[in-house]
Amino acid sequence: MECLPGTPAVPSSTLLSHEVTATTREASAQDTPIADTRPSRPSTGTGDSHHTLTNASWKSRNPGQPVISPHNLEKLDAAQRAARKAASEQRRVKQIAVSDAIAELLEEQETRINEIAKAHCILPEKVRLLITGETHYKNRREESLANALIRIKARQVNADRPHGQKFQLRELQEMVANDEAMQNLDEEMKQKYLREPKESRTCKSIGIRSTNTAASCDVQATLKNIYGELQALAYHTGIYACLFVTRGHVYDTHAVTWFGTDNIMDFWEDRMKLSPDYIIKQLELWVCNEEKNIEARDSLENMQKQAKKGLDSGFVSITKHLRQEKPIHLRFANFEQIKYKFRIDYEGWPDGIPFSSPYKIQTIDEIRCLRDTIRENTFQWVKMTLSQHREYRKQVDARHEAGETVSVPRQGRSDKGKKRKAPNDENTPHTSKKTRRNRAQTTLKSWEIITTSDEESDGGEHV
Repeated sequence: MECLPGTPAVPSSTLLSHEVTATTREASAQDTPIADTRPSRPSTGTGDSHHTLTNASWKSRNPGQPVISPHNLEKLDAAQRAARKAASEQRRVKQIAVSDAIAELLEEQETRINEIAKAHCILPEKVRLLITGETHYKNRREESLANALIRIKARQVNADRPHGQKFQLRELQEMVANDEAMQNLDEEMKQKYLREPKESRTCKSIGIRSTNTAASCDVQATLKNIYGELQALAYHTGIYACLFVTRGHVYDTHAVTWFGTDNIMDFWEDRMKLSPDYIIKQLELWVCNEEKNIEARDSLENMQKQAKKGLDSGFVSITKHLRQEKPIHLRFANFEQIKYKFRIDYEGWPDGIPFSSPYKIQTIDEIRCLRDTIRENTFQWVKMTLSQHREYRKQVDARHEAGETVSVPRQGRSDKGKKRKAPNDENTPHTSKKTRRNRAQTTLKSWEIITTSDEESDGGEHV
């Protein structure tokens, strides 16, 4: 098994070979040589130095975005190294003592478990399960004021202390409990302290890597996990999946790569007549020529397209089981009719945004909120229950009887109310559109007597 240079190291069984075989099928698809027009990274000695410094990293191409701060490695002198070595030896001795104590406790516990099982005529495994049982359902850890205060106190007292001599959690908790200023906070200060851990968590979630090296390491580590998850999912469920990954700018250092489960990459060669290496090369060319940062990607037009595609995709999924001659198209103006007839409703539409087509939303904040809601599956198309649908139909019928316009009426014909003219030829009998259509379908020439344009010009007939 082989992979492109720079691909994260994964087990050989999870990656398909990237070798381009010299088969007749592939040669027919790629006989024409393709010039490599990929933009190359300019050398440090030539070129525009200001442009190089401006676009050197993903961070510099996205000013104003939250940045994940890198881990600074401090240099230690001889005294600090000796102190750290002594502290490490102390921790090792302490860990050995703790391990011995736990081993002794486990022996006593095993003896006690056997006695309880024998006394109550049950298996020892049942007793162990009752003692060590735990739930697998965990609540999401929210930001708390206590953690926020400890975070602030640690920043205050540990800023100038060397590594290995910083105050530990229990000492910080005591400092916070003895600090009267932190114990008598008004509501405004509490909210201010709570915003800081929230912003830190958000930055770690969607922040930007500060250097190309950090970004490359993040790409390799994340892709390694993704490859393993996809391969395991393929074994569990039998799915097929393929993944193409390329850098977003010519200055980025992580290499392009692709991944496929089982023989999924044969699809590109058998059906599309393209090799995966050719596809990833063209993808890299296109992306590097785009040179879009986050602000350019999140333009109003792009987010409108993304939101519309997300809405249409979910709507098609929920209506595909309906047996209709024609597919049901999503029409926001007449969604009341769709809901009335097909029992389709929605949940999770953002508050404050009118239910309408994304192309009618002209505010960046609103369309971003809608796009993110669709991405996170907060918004969903749902099927109404029979009781909900009956109640809704009663409400709509009552509104209709009261004279209210429930949906937008269809636009009438331009010649509505006018008498349509009859054909000019009085001898031609009037026929319906259906009859004319059937007649047109039954008077086709046989394929054997159809003349080509060249034969018509020569006056000949091909039989």
